[in-house]
Amino acid sequence: MADSSTAFASRTNHHNLEGVLDQILLACDRDSSEWVSVKDVMETIGNRSFGPLLLVPGLIGLSPIGAIPGLPGIMAVIVIFVSVQILFGRDHAWLPGFLTRRAMKVDSVKHGIAVIRPYSRRVDRLLMPRMTLLTRGVFFYVNAAACLLVALVQPVIELVPLAGIVPNAAIVAFALAIMAHDGLWALIALAFTGASAYLIAMAF
Repeated sequence: MADSSTAFASRTNHHNLEGVLDQILLACDRDSSEWVSVKDVMETIGNRSFGPLLLVPGLIGLSPIGAIPGLPGIMAVIVIFVSVQILFGRDHAWLPGFLTRRAMKVDSVKHGIAVIRPYSRRVDRLLMPRMTLLTRGVFFYVNAAACLLVALVQPVIELVPLAGIVPNAAIVAFALAIMAHDGLWALIALAFTGASAYLIAMAF
């Protein structure tokens, strides 16, 4: 018989925001450690779940945890690795050890989730399969390429105070589009990508 954590994981929804938050909490509670690593989260989500693997770094960037020095850069590198592997047609994601060993305080992660959760329920009510052409086939790779570009320029955008919210919002929107096959969120993500380009112009 599967244990309770396995049963919980099997019920978790890979296609909405609140389900991914639940998976992060599950990773936090896997053992008694005060730290949760990227490897813990990745093993809980699964390395074939490209949407959630893009979503988590974006969420961290939008949450209070994103204020930790150096963390936004690490999250951007994770997005770059996942996006590149999508573009190369891999069926699962791989991250190098220097990324998977990175860890955050469990209490900080849980606080960040508590801040995001009320908004996640509202977002999930807006998610649905629509305009699916914008999330499949060649557009799936277009979305991944856009995530890659946003992550690459994110360090420059961070030079503008509070501007880091915009590229992280773009990554979150792209991830939600991929997870829910929701083309409207892909369009929203492209709007945030355009805003990111504008912020780069401001930075220079």
